[in-house]
Amino acid sequence: MNRKISVLVEVDLDGQYVRVNVTGALTEVNQQGLYPVLRRARTMLPGATVTVDLTCVHDVEPAAVDLLRWAADQDESLGDAVEILAPETAPAEPAVAALEGRRRLRSRVLQRRSAELPVPLPELALDAAS
Repeated sequence: MNRKISVLVEVDLDGQYVRVNVTGALTEVNQQGLYPVLRRARTMLPGATVTVDLTCVHDVEPAAVDLLRWAADQDESLGDAVEILAPETAPAEPAVAALEGRRRLRSRVLQRRSAELPVPLPELALDAAS
C-alpha cells in the first residue's frame, strides 16, 4: 500500500490565508514533511492563517495528527496561526476513500475559485467519471 502524502498549497491573493490540502496516507513518519511547508508559509506570509486540511486523507494514523498538533504548538514561528482540520471518521476502504477524497478536494478548490467569478457557476455534481 502506498504510504505517501500529497500536498497542495493554496495561497489567498490578498495574503490572508494559506490552505495546505493533504491527501494520501498520513503516518507518524511522513507527517514530519508538513513542518517545512507550514514554516515556509508563515515566513512568506507572516500575518496569514495557515489551515492544514486533512479531511481528504484516506489513511490517518491518530498518533500522526497528535504529533502534528504538538509540533505546531511547540514551534514559536507557527504560534496560534495554524489550524488543523482532521477527518471525522476513518474511511472503510482505502481505494474508494482516496478517490472520494480527491473528488471532494477538486470540488472545494473549484468552488473557492469560482466564488470570485462575476457569474457564479452552478452547483457541481460529482459523478463516477470525475
